[in-house]
Amino acid sequence: MIEVLVSCNDRDRYPALVDPADHQDGVVRPWFDLETVQRIADDSQAEAARVGHGSVDTIHVLAGDVGGTPHVVVLNICWMYLGGDKHQEAVEICQPNEDGRYAIGGHEWGWYVLDGQLNPVIPPQVKRTPLPPFPGQRVL
Repeated sequence: MIEVLVSCNDRDRYPALVDPADHQDGVVRPWFDLETVQRIADDSQAEAARVGHGSVDTIHVLAGDVGGTPHVVVLNICWMYLGGDKHQEAVEICQPNEDGRYAIGGHEWGWYVLDGQLNPVIPPQVKRTPLPPFPGQRVL
Protein backbone atom coordinates (compact mmCIF):
# COMPACT_ATOMS: atom_id res chain seq x y z
CA MET A 1 0.00 0.00 0.00
CA ILE A 2 1.17 3.51 -0.78
CA GLU A 3 -0.01 6.85 0.58
CA VAL A 4 -1.59 9.07 -2.08
CA LEU A 5 -4.09 11.85 -2.60
CA VAL A 6 -7.28 10.76 -4.41
CA SER A 7 -10.38 12.34 -5.94
CA CYS A 8 -13.50 11.12 -7.68
CA ASN A 9 -15.06 14.43 -8.71
CA ASP A 10 -12.28 16.88 -9.70
CA ARG A 11 -13.01 18.94 -6.57
CA ASP A 12 -12.68 17.05 -3.30
CA ARG A 13 -9.30 15.52 -2.43
CA TYR A 14 -8.57 13.03 0.32
CA PRO A 15 -5.47 11.24 1.65
CA ALA A 16 -5.68 7.46 1.28
CA LEU A 17 -3.73 4.27 1.00
CA VAL A 18 -3.96 2.33 -2.26
CA ASP A 19 -2.57 -0.92 -3.57
CA PRO A 20 -1.10 0.04 -6.97
CA ALA A 21 -2.05 -3.39 -8.34
CA ASP A 22 -5.72 -2.98 -7.30
CA HIS A 23 -7.08 -0.86 -10.12
CA GLN A 24 -9.55 -1.17 -12.97
CA ASP A 25 -8.50 0.85 -16.00
CA GLY A 26 -6.80 3.40 -13.75
CA VAL A 27 -9.58 3.61 -11.17
CA VAL A 28 -8.23 2.72 -7.71
CA ARG A 29 -9.75 1.39 -4.48
CA PRO A 30 -8.61 3.84 -1.77
CA TRP A 31 -8.58 2.96 1.92
CA PHE A 32 -9.38 5.88 4.24
CA ASP A 33 -8.88 6.42 7.96
CA LEU A 34 -12.00 7.21 10.01
CA GLU A 35 -11.27 10.95 10.19
CA THR A 36 -11.18 11.12 6.38
CA VAL A 37 -14.33 8.98 6.14
CA GLN A 38 -16.09 11.60 8.28
CA ARG A 39 -14.93 14.33 5.87
CA ILE A 40 -16.24 12.28 2.93
CA ALA A 41 -19.53 11.84 4.81
CA ASP A 42 -19.85 15.59 5.41
CA ASP A 43 -18.98 16.39 1.78
CA SER A 44 -21.31 13.75 0.30
CA GLN A 45 -24.25 14.88 2.42
CA ALA A 46 -23.63 18.53 1.52
CA GLU A 47 -23.49 17.58 -2.17
CA ALA A 48 -26.78 15.65 -1.89
CA ALA A 49 -28.42 18.64 -0.20
CA ARG A 50 -27.19 20.88 -3.02
CA VAL A 51 -27.99 18.72 -6.09
CA GLY A 52 -30.50 16.21 -4.76
CA HIS A 53 -30.19 12.72 -3.37
CA GLY A 54 -31.07 11.08 -6.69
CA SER A 55 -27.61 11.59 -8.13
CA VAL A 56 -25.26 11.30 -5.13
CA ASP A 57 -24.40 8.41 -2.82
CA THR A 58 -24.06 9.60 0.76
CA ILE A 59 -21.79 8.30 3.48
CA HIS A 60 -22.90 8.27 7.12
CA VAL A 61 -20.76 7.67 10.19
CA LEU A 62 -22.76 6.52 13.19
CA ALA A 63 -21.17 6.24 16.62
CA GLY A 64 -22.64 4.52 19.62
CA ASP A 65 -21.82 2.78 22.86
CA VAL A 66 -22.75 -0.83 23.57
CA GLY A 67 -22.15 -1.98 27.13
CA GLY A 68 -19.40 0.57 27.66
CA THR A 69 -17.63 -0.23 24.39
CA PRO A 70 -17.66 2.45 21.68
CA HIS A 71 -18.59 1.33 18.16
CA VAL A 72 -18.65 3.00 14.75
CA VAL A 73 -20.82 2.01 11.79
CA VAL A 74 -20.12 3.46 8.34
CA LEU A 75 -22.95 3.36 5.81
CA ASN A 76 -22.95 4.06 2.07
CA ILE A 77 -26.45 4.89 0.85
CA CYS A 78 -27.08 4.70 -2.89
CA TRP A 79 -30.25 6.77 -3.16
CA MET A 80 -30.65 5.94 -6.86
CA TYR A 81 -31.28 2.28 -5.98
CA LEU A 82 -34.13 2.96 -3.55
CA GLY A 83 -36.89 3.28 -6.13
CA GLY A 84 -35.86 0.46 -8.45
CA ASP A 85 -34.98 -3.18 -8.80
CA LYS A 86 -31.82 -2.79 -6.72
CA HIS A 87 -33.56 -1.32 -3.65
CA GLN A 88 -32.21 -4.15 -1.46
CA GLU A 89 -28.66 -3.07 -2.39
CA ALA A 90 -29.24 0.60 -1.55
CA VAL A 91 -27.49 0.48 1.83
CA GLU A 92 -23.99 -0.93 2.27
CA ILE A 93 -22.29 -1.35 5.62
CA CYS A 94 -18.64 -0.47 4.99
CA GLN A 95 -16.39 -2.76 6.98
CA PRO A 96 -12.92 -1.62 8.05
CA ASN A 97 -9.87 -3.67 7.08
CA GLU A 98 -7.45 -5.01 9.71
CA ASP A 99 -5.84 -1.53 9.90
CA GLY A 100 -9.16 0.21 10.62
CA ARG A 101 -9.41 1.76 7.13
CA TYR A 102 -12.53 1.88 4.96
CA ALA A 103 -12.78 1.42 1.17
CA ILE A 104 -15.48 4.02 0.53
CA GLY A 105 -17.04 3.61 -2.91
CA GLY A 106 -14.49 1.05 -4.05
CA HIS A 107 -13.92 1.11 -7.79
CA GLU A 108 -17.54 2.16 -8.44
CA TRP A 109 -16.96 5.77 -7.38
CA GLY A 110 -14.19 6.22 -9.97
CA TRP A 111 -11.42 7.22 -7.55
CA TYR A 112 -8.17 8.25 -9.20
CA VAL A 113 -4.76 9.19 -7.84
CA LEU A 114 -3.53 12.81 -8.04
CA ASP A 115 0.07 13.78 -8.70
CA GLY A 116 2.01 16.61 -7.00
CA GLN A 117 0.30 19.20 -9.24
CA LEU A 118 -3.15 17.68 -8.48
CA ASN A 119 -3.46 16.19 -11.98
CA PRO A 120 -5.07 12.76 -12.41
CA VAL A 121 -2.63 9.88 -12.72
CA ILE A 122 -4.46 7.30 -14.78
CA PRO A 123 -2.41 4.56 -16.41
CA PRO A 124 -2.98 4.26 -20.15
CA GLN A 125 -5.43 1.65 -21.32
CA VAL A 126 -3.89 -1.65 -22.31
CA LYS A 127 -3.47 -1.64 -26.05
CA ARG A 128 -5.07 -4.74 -27.46
CA THR A 129 -4.01 -6.30 -30.73
CA PRO A 130 -7.01 -6.54 -33.06
CA LEU A 131 -8.09 -10.01 -34.03
CA PRO A 132 -7.22 -11.09 -37.56
CA PRO A 133 -10.16 -10.95 -39.97
CA PHE A 134 -12.08 -14.17 -40.48
CA PRO A 135 -12.48 -15.51 -44.02
CA GLY A 136 -14.68 -13.27 -46.13
CA GLN A 137 -14.61 -10.35 -43.65
CA ARG A 138 -13.85 -6.94 -45.07
CA VAL A 139 -11.13 -4.96 -43.35
CA LEU A 140 -12.07 -1.29 -43.04
